[in-house]
Amino acid sequence: MSLAPPKQEPHSSHWGKSPMFLHPQEADLYIQGFVYQPEMCRKNCGYYGNPAWHGYCSRCWIHERQKRQTSPLTDGFRHHTGTLFMKSERENTSDLGQNENTARVVTINTDTMYAQHSQSSYRYFPTTDVTADPRCFIPWSSLESMAKRDFSDFLKALRRPEAQQLNAQCTNLIQRLQNAKNLTPNTMGEQIQDFYHRIADQFPDHMTEERGYFLDNIEKLVMTRLYRSVFCLDGSTDEQKDLLLQRRIKSLKWVTPKMLQVPLDETIVEVKDWTLSAVTAMLEMDSRRAPQDKLTCVSRASNCLFKSIRASKKDPATADDFLSCLIYITLRANPPRLFSNLEYLTRFCNPVRLTTGEWGYCFTNLCCAVSFIENLDASSLSLTQEEFDCLMKQHKTELSTQNSVAQQSTLQQMQHNKKLLAELQHRQDNLIQRAEVLEKELRAWPQLIHGEVKEIIRRYPLDISRTSSQS
Repeated sequence: MSLAPPKQEPHSSHWGKSPMFLHPQEADLYIQGFVYQPEMCRKNCGYYGNPAWHGYCSRCWIHERQKRQTSPLTDGFRHHTGTLFMKSERENTSDLGQNENTARVVTINTDTMYAQHSQSSYRYFPTTDVTADPRCFIPWSSLESMAKRDFSDFLKALRRPEAQQLNAQCTNLIQRLQNAKNLTPNTMGEQIQDFYHRIADQFPDHMTEERGYFLDNIEKLVMTRLYRSVFCLDGSTDEQKDLLLQRRIKSLKWVTPKMLQVPLDETIVEVKDWTLSAVTAMLEMDSRRAPQDKLTCVSRASNCLFKSIRASKKDPATADDFLSCLIYITLRANPPRLFSNLEYLTRFCNPVRLTTGEWGYCFTNLCCAVSFIENLDASSLSLTQEEFDCLMKQHKTELSTQNSVAQQSTLQQMQHNKKLLAELQHRQDNLIQRAEVLEKELRAWPQLIHGEVKEIIRRYPLDISRTSSQS
C-alpha cells in the first residue's frame, strides 16, 4: 500500500519536533505525513514500546530476549500493534483529535508470534555507589547550565565545580563496566538504560528540550569511552551473526532495482550522486562510536534517498518507495558489522531517540530492511522458486569464478613481487660490499697521508737559519 507523504524535504522541519519523554498526548510520531501513536510497553512499566522491540521498551525487550535466547533484533517490528493516521497535506497534526473525518486510520495488528508475556516489575540494578540514589545524583544548579546542544560546550560545563559530582558518577559507571569481566553486553545495556532513566527523572516535564540535549551529551560521553568494551567483542554471538548477515547480503548481489521496484533512475547524474552519498553514509556508520553519531549516518543516508526519489519521480516519496530504496542501498553497500551496529543502538542508545522523530523513523525502517533481507525468498521478488534457485546458483558460480581469477591474479602478483625482492636483495648486497670497501679505504687514508708527509720531510728537510739583527 503506497502512502504519499507531504511535499516537503525529509530533512527539513516537517519531521516535527523530536520530543523527549513526552506525555502520552504529546508522544505522536510526526514523520513524512504520518502520525504514529506509540503504545505503552507491553509490561506496563511506564515507558513507551518500540515496534523494533516487539512492542516492549528497551529494558523489557532485553529481558524478553534473554528469556527466549532469541530471535533476530529485526523481527520485532512485524509483531507490533499500533495505529497509523494518514494525514492530508494541508492538515495540521494538532487538529487530529478535532477533525476525525479528514484522516484515514489504518490499524496494524500483526502480533501473531508472541501471545503470552511474563509480568515483571521495573527494577533498578543494585550498585555500591551513589548512582543508585537518583535524588542526589546531579545538583539541580548544574542541570540547566549543562543542558547544551553542542557537545564541546557540555564538556566545558563539566569542568565546573558544581558539575564534579556528575563527572565522578559518569567516571565511576564507566570504570565499573570496563572492569566487569562477567557482564554480558545485554546486562551492560540494561545498566546504561537504567542510568539514562535516573537522569531523565530529575527533569520536570516542561524541560523536554533541555532533557534531550542533556541525555544526548551524557550518552556520547559515556559510550565513546565504553565503545571498545561493549561493541562487537571477540568471540561474541554478534560477531558470528555479522558474518552470516554479510554473507547473506553478498549472496544477493544479483538482486536488481527492478526486482525491488526501486523508483530510482540512475541514468540521471543527480540521482546517481545522491545514491552514492547514501551508500557512503551507510558505510560510515561502523566508524562512529557514539550511538547518536551512528543514527546520524542512517538519517543522512535516508535524506539522500528521499532526494534521489524526488529527482527520479518528480513527486514526493511514499513509504514503500523509501523502504525499497533502503533495502537496495543496504544490499549495495553491505555495511560492515551491520548486526552489531543495530544491537549496539538497541542496547545503548537513548530509547526515545529510537522511537520518535527522524532518527526513530530511519532506524525502524533500517531494521525493516535488514529483516526483509534476512527472510528474502522467491515470493519477495515476484519470482518462481526455480528462477530464484537458478539465480542463486548462477551467482555462486560467478563468485567461485571470480575467486579463482582473483587467486590467479594474486599468485601472479606474488611471483612478480618475489622477483622484485630478489633484484632488490642483489642490489643491496652490492651496495653493502661497496660500502665495506669504502670503509677500509677511509680507515687506511690517514696512515697513507701520514706516510707521504714523512717522506716529503725526509726528502726536503727544513733548514731554519737565524740572522742577527743589525743595529
